[in-house]
Amino acid sequence: MAFEVSIFLENKIAHFEEITKTLKIEKINIRSMTLNNILHGWGVLNLLVDQPEKAYQVLSNIGNSVALREIIALEMKDEAGGLDELLIKLSRVGIHIENAYSRLISENNLAIMVIEVVDVLEAKRRLEINGIKILDDKIVYGK
Repeated sequence: MAFEVSIFLENKIAHFEEITKTLKIEKINIRSMTLNNILHGWGVLNLLVDQPEKAYQVLSNIGNSVALREIIALEMKDEAGGLDELLIKLSRVGIHIENAYSRLISENNLAIMVIEVVDVLEAKRRLEINGIKILDDKIVYGK
């Protein structure tokens, strides 16, 4: 099971840096991220890190509002049309994506699409039944 760490944070100078500084001190590597401004000066920072449980703990301990959420990581071709091909497969098996982002692993020449869905268990079941491989955590986190 792969997880992302989501932090609810105020959109002010140095708040983002507090998060990255804490992770740096704890030797937690950020593999991918998204930062979204959601409402009235607040946002959500979604992080794919190599030690999600530890990141959740240390960020919570310093007073952040943090969630640890299961995600699904899928391989896609790192070429024109690779994303389209994967999205067609997901559509055909009835996977509704709530949020998504990608990660490239240059040493393996591998492209990963990280998706968030409402019902992870059902999505995994549909993917497995249809032969769509979910990537191993070691690949996702780059260990």
